Amino acid sequence: MQYGLGVDLGTTQTAAAIRVDGRVEVVRLGSRRAEIPSLVFVKPDGGLLIGEAAERRGQAEPNRLAREFKRRMGDPVPILVGGSPFSAHALTAKLLRHVLDTVTTNQEGPPAAVTVTHPANWGPYKKEQLEQAIRLADAGAVTLRTEPEAAALQHATARRIANGETVAVYDLGGGTFDVAVLRREGEGFVLLGEPEGVEALGGIDFDEAVFGHVLGVLGSMAEGIDPADPEAVAALSRLRRDCVDAKEALSFDTETMIPVALPGLHTRVRLNRSELEAMITPSLEETITATQRALRGAGVVPDQLSAILLAGGSSRIPLVTELLSTEFQRPVIADPHPEHSIAMGAAVSTAATLGGASPFSGAVPPPRGETHQPDRTLVDAPPTGGYSPVSSPQRPGAAAAAGLSAPGTGGPGMGAAGAAGAAGAAGAAGAAGAAGAAAWASEGPTAGMGAAGSAEAAAGRTAGGPAFNGDAPGTYSPTPTYGDRAYGNIAPTSGTAPISSAPASGAPTYGTVGYGNTAPASGAPAYGGAGPVSFSRGAASIPGTTPAPAPAGGASGVPGNIPWPPPPLPTPAGEKRNVGRIVAFAALAVALLAGGTTAALVLLDKKNNTTAATPPTKAPASTAAANPAAAFPTDTMLVRVDTGPADKGPLRYPRIYSFKPGSDARTLLANTQVGDLLPKWSHSREQIALTHITEDGKSSIYVMDKDGSNRHLVVSDGGGRPAWSADDKKIAFTRVLGVTPQLMVVDLATKNVKRLTHGPGVKEDPMWSPDGSKILYWVWHEGTKEIYELDLADLKEPGHQITGTDLGPANDPSYSPDGKQIVFIRETSPETSDIWMMNVDGSNAHQVTSNPAREIDPTWSPDGKWIAFTRGEFAHPTIVVAHPDGTGEQVLTKNGAREADPCWY
Repeated sequence: MQYGLGVDLGTTQTAAAIRVDGRVEVVRLGSRRAEIPSLVFVKPDGGLLIGEAAERRGQAEPNRLAREFKRRMGDPVPILVGGSPFSAHALTAKLLRHVLDTVTTNQEGPPAAVTVTHPANWGPYKKEQLEQAIRLADAGAVTLRTEPEAAALQHATARRIANGETVAVYDLGGGTFDVAVLRREGEGFVLLGEPEGVEALGGIDFDEAVFGHVLGVLGSMAEGIDPADPEAVAALSRLRRDCVDAKEALSFDTETMIPVALPGLHTRVRLNRSELEAMITPSLEETITATQRALRGAGVVPDQLSAILLAGGSSRIPLVTELLSTEFQRPVIADPHPEHSIAMGAAVSTAATLGGASPFSGAVPPPRGETHQPDRTLVDAPPTGGYSPVSSPQRPGAAAAAGLSAPGTGGPGMGAAGAAGAAGAAGAAGAAGAAGAAAWASEGPTAGMGAAGSAEAAAGRTAGGPAFNGDAPGTYSPTPTYGDRAYGNIAPTSGTAPISSAPASGAPTYGTVGYGNTAPASGAPAYGGAGPVSFSRGAASIPGTTPAPAPAGGASGVPGNIPWPPPPLPTPAGEKRNVGRIVAFAALAVALLAGGTTAALVLLDKKNNTTAATPPTKAPASTAAANPAAAFPTDTMLVRVDTGPADKGPLRYPRIYSFKPGSDARTLLANTQVGDLLPKWSHSREQIALTHITEDGKSSIYVMDKDGSNRHLVVSDGGGRPAWSADDKKIAFTRVLGVTPQLMVVDLATKNVKRLTHGPGVKEDPMWSPDGSKILYWVWHEGTKEIYELDLADLKEPGHQITGTDLGPANDPSYSPDGKQIVFIRETSPETSDIWMMNVDGSNAHQVTSNPAREIDPTWSPDGKWIAFTRGEFAHPTIVVAHPDGTGEQVLTKNGAREADPCWY
């Protein structure tokens, strides 16, 4: 049997693949995994052990173990292993010979063609050293190919890359980072400009960071370990390996425990994803800088890239995709097994020697309508036979017309929950949905949830309903809507598949944000984890490997493991408890807007203490003054007015109007468009920022002059409530990165975007302090919404805590004009919330209003003597003003009008 062999001699792992009869398969080199560690162990008698065997022996005798010698290629200083000197290329030769022998045995004959890859930034000297290693290994005729080119070839066999298209290959392996820009020409790729990289950067550095973190946590407990004690040395080796496992686990989960078994010390160290990201962000930012250099050297701007292709096992880290998407605004694509993509591409390249069909003949085109959604993360295995598309927003109402897709009927859909979407009964949980739908009938149908018309109906939300695990697959899912209540898709009971919306019949089915939303082929488990934006279909058959199922808990930033009914909060002495279901709801039309879609906040039922803090005794609200215009400031207020039918649920056609409080006249802002929301005055009141949502669910931030002129786009893939900096030169907003909304800042002059937060927990409603030094926001933390203040000079998350769990769900915070007080809302039931106030240091929290209706979105008057807010159900909101002590209350909205999103200051 004639076959071609591709070998990827990695710094930490070595992989191989063969091409036979036009098919590419990964070769199993080890007993546990397809790849083997790039390790050589020198025995006392001079014999050698390679790969897994070397790893086992090296735990007890690490001085006889050679590792990471690829980093030393070309270094004239010998590597001492067990007291014997070796050159890096000699060790590489031993590793390559082992691979050749293993493959020859498995395939019952030697390969007819061999391709070995190397980093693209290796110069002539290092490539000469590699050629010496090939001669020492007696490998015969071998073709050398750069790693980025091999990765591009592998991607091109799965996803059609047209002649002339340009891609960037981002290769983050175990020990090195390389990036190169390539253009498809004929049956291959040509390098544009010079490749860039960071030679001593990779997964092993991240492993060391985790190991150092664990030792730091252990502190003095680990100080007494004797490095000369063989038992201690073996224990430390195990700990290192467990640190590697923990790092890899955090690509799929948000938290892990690292076992520590050292002499005299047995414990566990907790590590979460945000801690890991904090450790590795500086290193990953170096890779972004290198990618920028590579683009400049190639004379290519990001918009000219068709995609950024990921390679290398460390590219699985979710933060990689987040940073690339944010910086370059291009699709980010990876194989389900990026650690094998280079070896597979090397095998593909042997077709040039062996002949046969074009390696591109089996590629499929990108799905119809594939667009760039940089902050949407699709993390599942693609359906068999098709390329899994970049996730894209569904059109409102599409699922109501077509129902939720079943596995195999059009692509990623609702998984095993079944094809009951047209009736609104989503899988196993749908039967109980009718009761849940009735509870929210007044809200109107929610786009994309089927005819039952609400997230409750789709998920079977009743008091006696299923256990509600907020970290289950699919819990954080975008729902395009113009309505105030933006519902997310809710994962059904344990054991049933997550639910997601499908587009209209016949259109490509797009997965939704979260873990496990894309249905693979029938019977195939979903890939879990926060992976890249999309996956190539791939041509690999990997023997002995099985895709990992979606994790039981772990969508970063989504509250998880919330039982139903949830446990009550402790009741302060002397208080009575008014227990009710409190729903963490999207404050306005798009409380969580990002990633080019309307990202809907997950509904979270919670029992909370509605009297966690005793409200002060207030004077009764005064009646409206005879001359309202003289009763309060008349500074022009901006407001959202719903202009469509109230019974249309989310499709209420919002526009932005202005008016002077006390007057019934409303002026439509020039150049306002249907879908404009959340207007915000600049501090100078010369400009207005707003969030705009299109019918297909994309959200953007625009800025215009105070009269509506000079409307221009600022951010094309972000949203939430925009917040001006004190000097009106920057705007803070939210963007979904992976599955978690994060705080971002855009510089209006340069359009550069900076990320402020990285940690887990849904975040929203940023507001800049009057002095410009801090940003106020709320974050989901410890099972509820809490308000924090982030110091821009010292970005330590989550910042200074303003409210805690004792107060209950708090959000929509707003500084007073002098920066001394904060007004916010406290949620008290599924349908109600009140206006509260406190000092900026968190003291003197007190209730301002106690109306039985819902009250949200407070805003101060410019003189700080009044507040305005929205009151009423989402379908019929009104604007109310009152003094900060709750007196002097007046309704500004005429009967029958529907006004929300007030902005006064």
